Amino acid sequence: MVLKGPVELSQTERICAATRDIVGADGASVTIDNTAQHRVTLCATDERSSELDNLQDVLGEGPCRDAFSSQLPVSTGVDRWAVSRWPAFIPAAGRVVGPEGVLWSLPMHADSKVLGTLNLYRLSGAALTEPIDAVQVLADAVAAMLITNPAADSQYAVADRWAARSVVHQATGILMAQLSLGPDDAMAVLRAHAFTAAARLAQVAQNIIDGGLDLSDR
Repeated sequence: MVLKGPVELSQTERICAATRDIVGADGASVTIDNTAQHRVTLCATDERSSELDNLQDVLGEGPCRDAFSSQLPVSTGVDRWAVSRWPAFIPAAGRVVGPEGVLWSLPMHADSKVLGTLNLYRLSGAALTEPIDAVQVLADAVAAMLITNPAADSQYAVADRWAARSVVHQATGILMAQLSLGPDDAMAVLRAHAFTAAARLAQVAQNIIDGGLDLSDR
């Protein structure tokens, strides 16, 4: 019988977990290239963080997308005001973090560009233990690590995550041909089915590619 040791974490995963602990968050994730077609989650410290990222991926809205586009930190509760800003995401996020949950997304600056976002949440509604300016410094430090050592995670699962986005692009192309849609509308159809089925985009996309799911007759 061979005993397996603990799962070795990648550098990005270790930094993500360390940032969570430093700022007193309950969970953290790092996403890069937060545009509709190319967004990738590099790491998530827990299932809630992963689900929050997936919801923003599926629904096409949320604080991490706004932080990426505005290049400014975004924080939000899951109250009525937030619903007016993100009408689809906030009710779903509230089911993940509870009514007192608070979310933060901070752009990760690399020189004059924004590489992605550092995303945090707390269940209790309390503030982070560090001021937002200090958390922003940490987010930019993560970006610097990714820029200076882009192959840091090459021996781990990051390649699989990029492959998952490739599957989404391929499925979008199939829907464009099947339904005579443009890329944005095809992606909207894919997202809508993933949300209805409570599935991840990559799972739905793979089913389309494999022929197990045909949306042309719906």
